[in-house]
Amino acid sequence: MYTENKEKFSAYKKDELVKVVMMSDLHMDWDYLPGADNSCGKPLCCRSDSGMAPTAARAAGKWGDFNCDLNTITLDSMLSEIKNKIKPDLVLWAGDSVPHNVDSLNFESNVAIMKNITKEVSEGLDGIKIIPCIGNHDTYP
Repeated sequence: MYTENKEKFSAYKKDELVKVVMMSDLHMDWDYLPGADNSCGKPLCCRSDSGMAPTAARAAGKWGDFNCDLNTITLDSMLSEIKNKIKPDLVLWAGDSVPHNVDSLNFESNVAIMKNITKEVSEGLDGIKIIPCIGNHDTYP
């Protein structure tokens, strides 16, 4: 997009531009367990209650698994990349931070998860302005 609009963008001074990161749908799973079954038959797998994977193909990886929610090592890496390499002026955080383990969530657990993820994001992006909003998964019916 930049090369297509280079002439438009070059009319602005660099200090007039704002670098923004948009993040959404973190679905942070504090109970993610590498090696756990990624196809356990529950609403959310790759967790301590999923059982260990019966095969290598079904094992949750160190950095995460396509079938599962975000783990702490990947979250920490992402926040570090944003803060230290991208160096945005602003982060728009569009919510949906609660994991998909709907069978075991309740009001208290959602509040605790939101407090934890807010602390992690705030500390990981310390010094960067963050504008958050609540996602549809961040509330409890």
